[in-house]
Amino acid sequence: MKTYIKLILGLSLILTSCTKDVIEVASTTNISSETFWKTESDVRLALNGIYNSLQSLEQSYIYYDVLSDNAYNNYPWEGFKAIADGTHDARGPGAISWIWSDCFRGIGRANVVLDNIETVEGLDENFKQSTKGEALFLRAYFYFRLTDFYSGVPIILESPKIEHSQLPRDSKEAVVNQIISDLDQAATLLPSSQSEVGKATEGAAKALKARVLLYNDRWAEAASTAQEVMGMGYDLFPNYRDLFREANENNEEVIFDVQYKSPEQGNFFELYLGSYTVGGWSSIVPLQNMVDEYEMTDGMSIEDSPMYDENNPYENRDPRLKQTISVPGATINGIADHVGEFGGYCFKKYTEYDEEGVVAPTPYPTRTGLNAIIFRYAEILLTYAEAKNEASGPDSSVYEAINTIRARPSVNMPPLPDGLSKEQMREAIRHERRVELLLEGIRYSDIRRWGIAEQVMDGLVDPGGTRQFNPNRDYLWPIPASEFDIEGTALEQNPNY
Repeated sequence: MKTYIKLILGLSLILTSCTKDVIEVASTTNISSETFWKTESDVRLALNGIYNSLQSLEQSYIYYDVLSDNAYNNYPWEGFKAIADGTHDARGPGAISWIWSDCFRGIGRANVVLDNIETVEGLDENFKQSTKGEALFLRAYFYFRLTDFYSGVPIILESPKIEHSQLPRDSKEAVVNQIISDLDQAATLLPSSQSEVGKATEGAAKALKARVLLYNDRWAEAASTAQEVMGMGYDLFPNYRDLFREANENNEEVIFDVQYKSPEQGNFFELYLGSYTVGGWSSIVPLQNMVDEYEMTDGMSIEDSPMYDENNPYENRDPRLKQTISVPGATINGIADHVGEFGGYCFKKYTEYDEEGVVAPTPYPTRTGLNAIIFRYAEILLTYAEAKNEASGPDSSVYEAINTIRARPSVNMPPLPDGLSKEQMREAIRHERRVELLLEGIRYSDIRRWGIAEQVMDGLVDPGGTRQFNPNRDYLWPIPASEFDIEGTALEQNPNY
């Protein structure tokens, strides 16, 4: 929230009136409060500022998997390793403070748009309604991230004011209810499709609502909302590997993504994920137990399937394994017998590196234009399956949702066996979420909302050592210590920090 208040200072510098002197000259570099909020261009500029906050926030979302049992990060200066190791505190690492700041910065910008758009005369009504819907959707998204990491936070629904720094935390339940309210309103304002790619739609608002409801165990509501999205015309992209390539952006599976453009507004995904041999940093690498999670092509685990050969452990596996991960000895970007750092594996997902052809590494600093997918149709199917199973058990619609994902043409895994109990279906869904959504910032939230984080994290051995997870503390992040440096703050710290 400190950054939220800093926004006031930024606005005071930007939205200043010109000083009269001998000759009055309009500034070409500062935006004046007397001239801003006058035209559609002003509104677009302010709206783009909210999206810019989202772009900044989600530049790092592929790192969330290193906080789980999916992946490993070797570099503490990148802001996540200490959280993964369980050695963090309120002073760091960096992600604890910058995610808080990015979210409140985005909330502040959304509130400014919502407070001022009605003052702009002559706006096209469809544009005005969409802008309101986008601002509400984005505000809800930033609050969702805050509740997921920190739990309850102050609810601020107006443009930034100094006194906001004195607000206490609202309960998580209250924040979640505000998120749902924002999304319900946004869904009525947003169109089903946008002429500009990357802008929020009705489907995006409902997809976020479904995720929020799922994360808060509101099973029947989550299933119903996901089912609404399932009827909105989205579909699975046929090829899982190619889904995450720049050439196929904005396809029929993507509901909402964060737009990047190289080199102007690129991201560092390829730099973070690529191995040393292709000019990357190996910042995020798969763990062995993630590799072991992939089933054999008969639909059985490597422990149970007669097809598994420990001398050829990567053969006859769920095709998503090799579509997502480069295994030891594979050819990658023209390099034969490639072996990745920190365990032998590296990610192919979100990179252009593959077995066939050679991609010239982007010169450092690597900036690719690949978008970050936030919501896609496969997640909606998984949300429906989990919520419906928890609400009323594994009926035929639950099987259909999961089996549709497994039957993607490039995957073609066998359907789930009939007759699963609710508990068995729960485990099957959790497996499918882990495999299908790997590297999409989901697993860390899943293991915490399922209450299994200490089971899978505490004592986990990775290339850097043994992790620890304190269930009395680590289900939430601390409020950044800098927030308590503000005189008169009414915030209370999360337990045991």
